[in-house]
Amino acid sequence: MKAIPESLTRVVGHLDLDYFYAQVEEVRDPSLRSLPVLVCVYSGRTEDSGVVSTANYKAREFGIKSGMPITLAKRRLKGVEAKFLAMHRETYEAYSERIMSLLKEGTDIMEQTGIDEAFFDITAKVGNDFELARDAASEIKREVFQREKLTCSIGLGPNKVVAKLASDFQKPDGLTVILPQEVKSFMDPLPVDKLYGIGSKSSTMLRENGILTIAHLSTTDFSLLEKLFGHKLAIYIHNAANGVNEDPVTERGEATQISRIITLKKDSRNVDEILAQLAPTFEDLQRKLIEKKLFFRTVSVIGILANLSIRTRTKTLDRSTAQLSAIEENAPALLSSLIEESGELRRVGIKVAGFNATKEQSSLAEFLR
Repeated sequence: MKAIPESLTRVVGHLDLDYFYAQVEEVRDPSLRSLPVLVCVYSGRTEDSGVVSTANYKAREFGIKSGMPITLAKRRLKGVEAKFLAMHRETYEAYSERIMSLLKEGTDIMEQTGIDEAFFDITAKVGNDFELARDAASEIKREVFQREKLTCSIGLGPNKVVAKLASDFQKPDGLTVILPQEVKSFMDPLPVDKLYGIGSKSSTMLRENGILTIAHLSTTDFSLLEKLFGHKLAIYIHNAANGVNEDPVTERGEATQISRIITLKKDSRNVDEILAQLAPTFEDLQRKLIEKKLFFRTVSVIGILANLSIRTRTKTLDRSTAQLSAIEENAPALLSSLIEESGELRRVGIKVAGFNATKEQSSLAEFLR
């Protein structure tokens, strides 16, 4: 990680994957792109009990929103050809993991805040130059689309508050750059509920007090904010409304898994042919383990079929290890089993998980033993 000079104005970004779950389903089945698509969480009590998790923009034209009961969504779409799909959480997590890995590699610091969004800091990478930052963000968007066929919206600004507002400003597939001197003119006209950290309850309280825009909020007497939200939150709201936020972008926690996925030169079910293409990723994966000083307990092979559905096969080892041989010895059998059931693969990957940190090891040699 590069050091960021404290004297520089930060260049902070926020990436938001557009209507993520529904967009992944469109990639998996391109025929869905012309239809309203709703990814739902079914409770199982009745056929239609549950809520909408994510809807594409065609569905939103009919007033469909996240959290809406499925029964209400169906009434609004009565007579309209639409697709109601159950969530495929494992699939979405696989897409998210690959995209977040891409983002982490292309930025100074990355802080994932959800399966479909993350903050990042590129101050050192671009030398505090917002035009270079625009180019870097454009490249991230291009890479995400080239690799995963997904669009994302990115906002850039001098802090998290501004970056989050900017990423929401032009969706889908947007890129909005707010220079430090443009912060107030950009933020002031926006409604208060757009401000990062202001939820529905807080925005209702503000509206009840006649505070409708961020400009109005920025000049509201602090004592009123303190009365409504308490001292600590009032300080954040006052500063955020004035475009001030010192919250750093911070990497969160340790990795729970490490994977590498490649696209095969052609769809194949030939184990030897696939392994020959996949094998170079094994050493790359082990280098990452050594860098993080981790032992792993499970090895998985990931297969992505022509229809973009995902299959996995996993082996739990007798004990944790960091040895490359544990990957090399288990990958062929896992791959054979996966191909036997699933057929030809378009993409294939290797994943290790079940980590134990080994920070107490005194040397690399001891670590590898």
